[in-house]
Amino acid sequence: MLPFILRLPETIQRFTHPLEYEAEIRQASVENELEPALVAAVVYTESRFRPDAVSPEGAYGLMQLLPDTASFVGERAGIEGDYREPRVNLRLGAWYLSYLESRYEGHERLMLAAYNAGQGRVDNWVAQEGFDIERDIPFRETRDYVENVLEAREVYRDLYGRNLYGD
Repeated sequence: MLPFILRLPETIQRFTHPLEYEAEIRQASVENELEPALVAAVVYTESRFRPDAVSPEGAYGLMQLLPDTASFVGERAGIEGDYREPRVNLRLGAWYLSYLESRYEGHERLMLAAYNAGQGRVDNWVAQEGFDIERDIPFRETRDYVENVLEAREVYRDLYGRNLYGD
């Protein structure tokens, strides 16, 4: 789908891939040593930049954090405030992505799979002999999620690189 999207005129791409909360995304990315386009791509994939988005599982906000995850991150990172508030939600979600990136030694697909399906599941998959993150994610939703985030990151890099990186 990415090649098709990249051929669309920029105006249409900006309509299909909006960017809101640029300053907050940039700040949370810098604080957590993450690529801003990746954080924007996660927000796009999780909530389409809707700060009041709620999943059927109870995840909330721009970064779709479950209450338990928000509490875990808040305690570990020392981030205070209501996780339902967009700025706090972004900071918590970015910290969690950075935590997962470190935990999975920089492997983006594992990090993103864990963000979507949970660390326990990913740890179980990785423990299986011959597991290949490129082809063996057992949940279609998680496989699609990882691909969607990585594709959206490319779009956000191309469309908003200057705004996201403060150039």
